[in-house]
Amino acid sequence: MKRLSQLKDEAIAALSGNWGKAVLATLGLLVVSIAFSMVFQLLSGTNILDYYEALFTNDTAALREAMGGNIYVTILQVLGGILFTMPLGIGVYNSFRVLFESKGADNAIFRNFFKLAFGKHYLHIVLVYLCAGILIALILVPAIIILVLVGLVLQSGVAAVILTIVALVYCIWIGLMYSMISFIIVDNPELDIIDTMRRSRTLMNGNKWRFLLLGLSFIGWILLGIFTLGIGYLWLLPYIYTTESAFYCEIRDAEKTAE
Repeated sequence: MKRLSQLKDEAIAALSGNWGKAVLATLGLLVVSIAFSMVFQLLSGTNILDYYEALFTNDTAALREAMGGNIYVTILQVLGGILFTMPLGIGVYNSFRVLFESKGADNAIFRNFFKLAFGKHYLHIVLVYLCAGILIALILVPAIIILVLVGLVLQSGVAAVILTIVALVYCIWIGLMYSMISFIIVDNPELDIIDTMRRSRTLMNGNKWRFLLLGLSFIGWILLGIFTLGIGYLWLLPYIYTTESAFYCEIRDAEKTAE
């Protein structure tokens, strides 16, 4: 297995000469996401200015008032997340995977966001990712409920802290186990829900700690991005996505070699 620093170097190599397109694609993604959200809010009769003012000030009462108490707002937002935002996120991950695998040659990043998300496998992406998310939630919820009940029975501050840490570790472990689903859905569209989840577990067997360390290695850059008022994330997000793509390609290819 390669060192994490090597994966980062390979990601930078793939982005070399493509930083401008990567940044513009990330900016375009932000604009599209905001525009899509605003359209849904307009359709539901939400007062957009009041809505965002309440959102930024964390005023729950004002937020409900801006939404007019309309249940359709929530329904539309959920549908928008399932039918648009969720598959678009899959497209984003895999467009940077395509960029990495082509060594920077296939650099139509923004176009690939939508091509990979809303192409011929659109329904497969929506159904598999949605069902996988539900199944993962079903795995997490019972364990967390048990931990909470045990904490209530023990009624100890120390026990509550310990159980909170245990619950957090468990959630992270499950998240790592299924972290490759976003790539597998597009890379292996022939797999059904269970097989997609099983393949992610297989690929991450022995690789969870490495992937966790890879994610933690970006914390410094993430904190630094705050001081740029978020502008630095236009460069950081492509870097993270491409590095995670390098990680996925490495463990996928290692499995094929082992076979």
